[in-house]
Amino acid sequence: MQQWATFLFPFPILAILLFCCLIPSLSFADVSLPSSRPAIPASDVVLEASHYTRKNQLAVRSLLAQSGGRACLPRDDQQEVQHNDGTSALLAPLTMACVSRKADPDETGWSGYEAKGDHARSNENWSEAREAYARAVELLDPAIAPEGNLDMASLLNKLGAMHSRQHDMAGAEIVHRRALTIYTFIQGAEDVRVADTLDLLAFVLMEEPPNRVLAGPLFFRAWAIRERILGPEHPAVADSLYHLALSLYPDNLSMAMQLLLRSTEIRKRVFGHNHPAVADSLSAMALIYEVHQRRDLAIPLYQEALTIREEVFGPNSSETLEARSNLDMAHRWMDHPEQDPYRRE
Repeated sequence: MQQWATFLFPFPILAILLFCCLIPSLSFADVSLPSSRPAIPASDVVLEASHYTRKNQLAVRSLLAQSGGRACLPRDDQQEVQHNDGTSALLAPLTMACVSRKADPDETGWSGYEAKGDHARSNENWSEAREAYARAVELLDPAIAPEGNLDMASLLNKLGAMHSRQHDMAGAEIVHRRALTIYTFIQGAEDVRVADTLDLLAFVLMEEPPNRVLAGPLFFRAWAIRERILGPEHPAVADSLYHLALSLYPDNLSMAMQLLLRSTEIRKRVFGHNHPAVADSLSAMALIYEVHQRRDLAIPLYQEALTIREEVFGPNSSETLEARSNLDMAHRWMDHPEQDPYRRE
C-alpha cells in the first residue's frame, strides 16, 4: 500500500526575528528579497494549492505517478510586506511543501507479478499463479481510482480463474464480480470484455448449486453481446452457445441440442473437423443424450470425439484416455442398464 509522506522546507521564524533585531537600520526597501519560486528538481511536479485537497487527492496521486513519486506546492502561510514604492515582496523566500510516494520495497511491481502469474499458469502451477496474481492486484490497487481500470479488471479475471482451478468458487465469484463492475463502468454494458467476464462468472455460478439457476441468464447475455459485436460465425459465439447449452440441458434437451449443433458447426467451419473444440462439442452432445437415456445416439458421438483426440493428442494422453473411458462406460451401461447412474425408476 502506498504511503504519503510530507516534507516541509521551513524558513525558521526565530531566525527571521533575530535577523531583524541585529540589524535594525536595514529597511526592506534597501534589499530586494526574492519573490520568485525556488528551483524545483526536474523530477518534481509543482501543484497549485487548490489541487491538494481531499477532493482532489486522486489527481495528486496521478501526478505523483507521472513525476516519479514526488510533487510540490507553495506553502499557504507565506507573508508579504509592502515597499515604499507601493510594490510588495515576500517576507521570506517562497517555500514549498512537497509530498512523495514512499518507494515500495518490492521492486518487481504489479506487472512483474502478472508476468510471473502468466508463466506459472502456462506451466499449470495454479497455486503459484494465484499467489502472483493476488500480489499484482495488491500492488496495483492503491495506485488507481476507486472505480478501477482495465489493467485491474484483467488481473482480477486471471485471479478468479486461478481460484476456480483450485475449486475456490466463492473467491472466484468475488473477483469476477469486481472485474465485471469495472469493465461495465469503463467500457459500457455492450463490450466484449463484459461478455467474457459474464462467461467466467456464469461458469463459477454453475459450480455452486444454490446459484446454478443464475448461470443461464449470464451465459445468454454473454452470447448476445458476442454475436452482436463479433458476428454469428465467431469462435467466441460458438463458445457461448456451448456454455448456454450446458446450462439448459437438464431441463430442455431439445433447445440444448440445437445450441450444441450450431456451436459444433461453427467450430468445424472455423477450426476444421479434427479440432479439440469439435471433440468437446461432440462429447457434450453425447453426455446430454446419456442423461436423457439415449445411449444409442451418444455412443457414435463419443467414438468420433475419441478419434479426434487420438489424432491430436496421441493414444496415451489424458484427453484421449478420458474420451476412451467415456465410450467404454457408455457401452457398459447400455449392456447393463441396471447399473446406469442416470436410470430413472
